[in-house]
Amino acid sequence: MPESDSLLWLSAFVATPGDAIRWACILEATAPKAGNVFPGRPFHNLGYRDFVQAAEITAESFQSEGPISQCMLTAVETTVARCRTNVNLGIVLLLGPLVGADRRLGLHRGQGRDPSAWKQAIADQLNEFDEYDGQLVYRAIGLASAGGLGRVASMDVSDSHARIDLMAAMRLAADRDRVARQYATGYADVLDVVAPVLRDSICRTGDLLRGIGRAHVELLSWAPDSLIARKNGLTRAESVQLLARSVDPGCWESIERFDRLLRTVDHQLNPGTTADLIAAGLYVLLRSEAQEVLADDDSIPRS
Repeated sequence: MPESDSLLWLSAFVATPGDAIRWACILEATAPKAGNVFPGRPFHNLGYRDFVQAAEITAESFQSEGPISQCMLTAVETTVARCRTNVNLGIVLLLGPLVGADRRLGLHRGQGRDPSAWKQAIADQLNEFDEYDGQLVYRAIGLASAGGLGRVASMDVSDSHARIDLMAAMRLAADRDRVARQYATGYADVLDVVAPVLRDSICRTGDLLRGIGRAHVELLSWAPDSLIARKNGLTRAESVQLLARSVDPGCWESIERFDRLLRTVDHQLNPGTTADLIAAGLYVLLRSEAQEVLADDDSIPRS
């Protein structure tokens, strides 16, 4: 089977959002991405098994028909309890509105392939978030102790709030946190950059996992990683971006050298936000391809 068809083939096994979450998270964790955990390349306090366990927890949490914000909180609560880490916070924050949009689209309607349909459904989900949802999402962020939104006026996640405007907080953080930026821009990066780069890279590489690894380098060269910036400052993140631009994404030895440069003892150069965006892009691709599979094969059960 041509590798360009691999996502289409895989989508035959993606009957629900939970299936897509599981596959997207496992593919992202398994792919050899520079500076990140993948099989055979653990951190001292974090390994591939943690990501696999978190993928299953996240998939199960979003299978609930309850409010998206509650699914997000449940995923983080359960992960912290079982894995003793916030390994999936960024992914959960990104997947929440995508799953909400997915529910609106409905797999049987054949709209998921159209980027404009995704954009409208995501916008509808983001507009629906109220103060109750804001409280739940803030609890999830605080529980994971990420401090990802930083201290911005009265919107810091470490403070207590009786009323929380989640979208206002995300807009305030958008200039320095790429997860928050997706909320503020209607997922423009994920839909217009990340998903297309992933698809193109997989086709160019002829290998699903290495294609994801290649896309990771290309995306790092496109914008600074906000996790690196949060740990080390924007100047350091921009230096990693420049390094990524010097990498030949078609040469595995070049990517390996880049990987070694990013693997510091304290993991300060872990480009984790870019990895989270890849998981979100894979989710969109898998669910979009699943539309095509269901349209062509009535024997596949719809959910």
